[in-house]
Amino acid sequence: MSIAWSEMMSVGVPVLDSDHKTLVGLINHLHRSIGDPEEYAAVGSVLRSLEDYAAHHFAREERMMEASHCPQLVQHRRTHQDFVRRVGELKTRYENGQTSALARECLTFLNSWLINHICTTDMGYRAWVIGHTEAMQVGADQHLTGENKTSAVTDWRRLKILVVDDNINFCEILTTILRGVGVPSVAVVHDVAAAKAVLETGEADLVISDWHVGTDNGLDLVKWIRRGPPTLNTLPVLMLSGHERLVNRDVALLAGADEFMEKPISARGLLICLGRLAARKRQ
Repeated sequence: MSIAWSEMMSVGVPVLDSDHKTLVGLINHLHRSIGDPEEYAAVGSVLRSLEDYAAHHFAREERMMEASHCPQLVQHRRTHQDFVRRVGELKTRYENGQTSALARECLTFLNSWLINHICTTDMGYRAWVIGHTEAMQVGADQHLTGENKTSAVTDWRRLKILVVDDNINFCEILTTILRGVGVPSVAVVHDVAAAKAVLETGEADLVISDWHVGTDNGLDLVKWIRRGPPTLNTLPVLMLSGHERLVNRDVALLAGADEFMEKPISARGLLICLGRLAARKRQ
C-alpha cells in the first residue's frame, strides 16, 4: 500500500519536509516496482537510493539538532543508526536473493518505520529547530553528493534533464531522485524518436538514456546526438544499462556517451555522475 503525504506529516522545516517527501516517494516506487519485468533494476535502485537518502537526511537532522542544542539528539542518533543498519541488511538480502518476497519484506518494514518516525519521533525536535537561524543554515549546507562551500556546488535548479527509458517505474525513480535535489525540468520519453523530438527543441542540458529502449538502441541515439549541430553534439550523455556487463562501458563511450552506469543505480552515484557532466557543460 502506497503512503500518501499529508500536511499532518510536516515537521515545519521545509528542507526536512522535502527530504521526507523524497523518502516517501522512493518507498512508493518500491511498492510499484515489485513484480516489474525488470524488478531487480528498479527495486535494487530504490533500496540503494533509500540507503543514500536516509544517511544524508539523518546527518542533516542530527546537525540541525546539534546546532539548536536539542536534548533529544543522542536518542535520535541511536534510532537513525538502527535504521541504517536494518536497511543495509535488507538491501544485502534482496541483492543476494532477488525475490519479490524479500522486496515485500523491505516494503513492510520501511512503510511502518517511516510513518512512525515522521509522525512521532521527528515531531519532538520541532520546537528546537523551527526558526533557529544557525540550524537552518547548517541544514541548507548539507548535500547528498558531499559538495560543500570549498567545492563547486551543482546548481540543480538550473538544469533540464531528458530521461530516455521504456521502463516507467525506473523513469519515476530517476525523476524522484532528480526532483529531490531541485531539478525543475525532467522530461521523460520511452523511445528514441520521442527523444530526438525533445532534443531538437533544445530543451535539455543533460541526457540519461538506457542502452535498450524498447526495440530501439540507446547507442543509436548517442551517435545521432554526436552527429548533430554544435548546439546538440556537445550535449552530455549518461548511458545506463541493466543487461550489458561493465566491460561494455568502452562500447558506450566509443559511441559518444560521456559516462556509463550499470543498473541498479544509487542516488548518490547518479548525482555525483550528473554533477561531473553539469560541470563539464559549464566549461
